[in-house]
Amino acid sequence: MAVIDTAPETVAAASEAPLGERVEPTGFAAVLGTGDHKVIGRLYVGTALVLGAVVAALGLLFSFEGIATDSVSIFANDTVVQFWTLMRLGGVFLVAFPLTIGVAMIVVPLQVGARAIAFPRAAAASYWAFLVGAGLFVASYAINGGPGGGRTEGVNLWIASFGLIVVAILLAAVCLATTVFALRPTGLTMDRVPLYAWSVAVAAVMWILTLPVLIGMLALMYVDFNHAGTSFGDNTVMFGQLDWVLRNPQIYVVAVPVLGFAADVLATTAKARIAPRAVAQGAIGAFAIFGFGAFLAGASAHDHEAWVVILLALIAVVPVLAIVGLAGDLFRRGSFALNPAVVSAVAALLILLLTTAAGALGALMTSDTYGTIYDLGVSNGAVLASLIASLGGITWWATKVGRQQAAKGPALIAPLALLVGAAAVVLPDLISGLAGDGQELYASWEGGIEGLNIIVVIGMVLVILGLLASLAAYLPLLRTPDEPADADPWEGQSLEWLAPSPPPFTNFDEELPVVTSAEPLVDLREEK
Repeated sequence: MAVIDTAPETVAAASEAPLGERVEPTGFAAVLGTGDHKVIGRLYVGTALVLGAVVAALGLLFSFEGIATDSVSIFANDTVVQFWTLMRLGGVFLVAFPLTIGVAMIVVPLQVGARAIAFPRAAAASYWAFLVGAGLFVASYAINGGPGGGRTEGVNLWIASFGLIVVAILLAAVCLATTVFALRPTGLTMDRVPLYAWSVAVAAVMWILTLPVLIGMLALMYVDFNHAGTSFGDNTVMFGQLDWVLRNPQIYVVAVPVLGFAADVLATTAKARIAPRAVAQGAIGAFAIFGFGAFLAGASAHDHEAWVVILLALIAVVPVLAIVGLAGDLFRRGSFALNPAVVSAVAALLILLLTTAAGALGALMTSDTYGTIYDLGVSNGAVLASLIASLGGITWWATKVGRQQAAKGPALIAPLALLVGAAAVVLPDLISGLAGDGQELYASWEGGIEGLNIIVVIGMVLVILGLLASLAAYLPLLRTPDEPADADPWEGQSLEWLAPSPPPFTNFDEELPVVTSAEPLVDLREEK
């Protein structure tokens, strides 16, 4: 057969397809060339969970070292700093960000009634860029690179791969924000956008405003490391130059969708409309704004004592309290039903409230807490709150993420284990930062009061058990049920529950109704 001939099986498939209907690829080819936001989101989620297992294992090993740093030595002295930076940066950029993006990729276009995500090829490119960047990021450590690495090529690869990961996050942020701002159907004005989609949009805007500063710093590090050799490009202090992305207020930007997820889940479960809705939207938007920390890039301890930094930390707790108050009002006016997503929403809110309250207290005591293990507790709290909300989101939107609902037993155990585990991880570091002395104040595996570090080990074990329980709960999502899953198992309020479960390529089988309020499905039920 000549190279310009058409394969017989292709001709047959084309002849069987209705005129004008596109024959979609299947199998691995469909994954590689997909522009379907649901497939892209699942790829993000799966990759983040795999990388999360690596980060969690490192966290458990470092917590064991913290019990007795003088006698317990799991990592070699010449690699321990590298593994530590892999765990810290990996928790944020290899787990929290991609997991949040993955859930948002699946849900946000459905929530705003879009047939596809904005710039679907760019969304797909963001995942493949993230996958390549994450692989090279881990590989850079394997070849003795990263901060503290002894091989020039490895350090250069670490800088380049880290930059690629950040570019991927920014590209995904553009797609998500544009979807919310530009692809809404008739009647769905911005003040009616579901609160989860709203929280993702404002978080994405903050990522776009702050993360380019990180890319600029990485570029400067590369140039200085290879050509100038000043202190900025010294690979022994590189990690310290990135301190601002791992502490408040900047670390809060990864946790903004926690508030939107909790508000949507609790309102639907209470079968009540959030009121006043403008307060909820304003609180979520304010929390995102208060997470702007790019101006602290390269800042010193003295800079963190500036009034604007203290003010941001103090008022960051107010939006979280506002959402907690609105949630309480929902259950006062509505009903209460316990389900795994409600437990996840409450758990994530509690950990985020603890985190922001600790951030506020730390700001008032900057001279005593800056650069100590106290900062580590605040950072871990924001990451764990984001993790709990994202895993809860998969449970809540399970029939849109997969083929059927999550297993209720493991799905209920998971957030409980994660809540207790997160508190056990965060609180000892906060207490050590306030009451510790000398080495106990180190913001690393060497810090912390040894007796309290035993609690951290227990906390890490519970976090890992929570992750395993979540994976067990998600197994039904992979199986094809005997009958199609219920499109609206929770009597939802927003448009994603009009999509079949699982949603087709174009998301909706029928034309969407004209939206007249922020709860269009409640309106439809009231009309019947």
